[in-house]
Amino acid sequence: MKEQIFCGRGTDFPYKDVMKLLNTCFNFTDPASLFEGLLPKCYREEYRPQDSNYIVAESDGTLAAAVGAYDHEIVVCGRSIPCRGIGNVGVHPDHRHKGYMKLAMNSALNDMISDGVALSTLGGLRQRYQYFGFDKVGPTYIFSVSDANVRHYFGSRTPLFTVREVKAADDSIIDNIIALNERQDFLPIRPKERYLDIANSWHASLLAILDGERFVGYCINDGNTLSEIQIDRDEDFLEALLSIHGYIGKGYALRIPPYQHSYACLLTPFSEYVSIGSAMSFNVLNYRLILDAFLALKLTYTTLPDGELSFLIHGYARDERLCISVKNGKHSVEAIPDSQPVDFEFSHTEGMTFLFASACPMRDTAPGLAQIWFPLPINMYRADEV
Repeated sequence: MKEQIFCGRGTDFPYKDVMKLLNTCFNFTDPASLFEGLLPKCYREEYRPQDSNYIVAESDGTLAAAVGAYDHEIVVCGRSIPCRGIGNVGVHPDHRHKGYMKLAMNSALNDMISDGVALSTLGGLRQRYQYFGFDKVGPTYIFSVSDANVRHYFGSRTPLFTVREVKAADDSIIDNIIALNERQDFLPIRPKERYLDIANSWHASLLAILDGERFVGYCINDGNTLSEIQIDRDEDFLEALLSIHGYIGKGYALRIPPYQHSYACLLTPFSEYVSIGSAMSFNVLNYRLILDAFLALKLTYTTLPDGELSFLIHGYARDERLCISVKNGKHSVEAIPDSQPVDFEFSHTEGMTFLFASACPMRDTAPGLAQIWFPLPINMYRADEV
């Protein structure tokens, strides 16, 4: 008789058993490396991570594998995007090569589609996750600020602002940070009571920047890389960088998405160098919504020529036949009938690359309109990754 395998949400499994499985899968034994401390936003006992995990259990009840699928939300130019990030993809060392990872991943993604999730993200090896519709896209600038940059630009003067780490979940400065977030065109939805846990993901630090009693802005320092920064007034941005340099005590890097255009303009002549990379691995499950949102975001910082392009994308979730138009700074993304011919027909991977990847040789030979419109600035801050 074929062994009965359970694969589904781990709601009925004890927290301690699930966490033991996850840490064993990744050989996490040092208290500093355990999932509970690495990603407190997901793995604190009160957050019930078992409810967000697809568990594979053998017929005797042995927990053999798990894939975490954690809900969150971003709002892009007023468009709410339901997201579900994939993490802790692991198989117990004693139960590998049985197809359990594939089983759990497929279960997680099938539920995303049926639940109406529009965007999924993860970190991991490219080819490993291309099988499940993910690819590395999303243009991101990475600026390097060296000691020499700071010394030559500012001289030896003392920074005007102070920087302090936010260490308490009830610190009132978090209200200022959330208010600043809510003014942005790209907004990660982070409940106040969990904000610090989210910001501390991957052992990062949430830093507040102050001018006396005035709130200047904040950043998240992730191993001497500012993975996120928001400053209340653009004119304070470079002074904030000096203050952060004084706090860290050495040079650092900044990850700046293209829609933080004013920051990129200030950093370009100031920083030592800049490279362009990918934000992370994405799987677009609703092209119409994602194209609409991130085209709106691109139009907040650049002018796009008028025109119209149509696509048939054989997406991971479903085929989508769409027409994108831009006219006088306004855009639309509309479904079109099967009878209407299209300008481009793409597989899911081709569509992701053409529309969202920084480097796309195929796009370089496309009509000029496509070369200017794309890539769109699809993004996820590292604090919201799983």
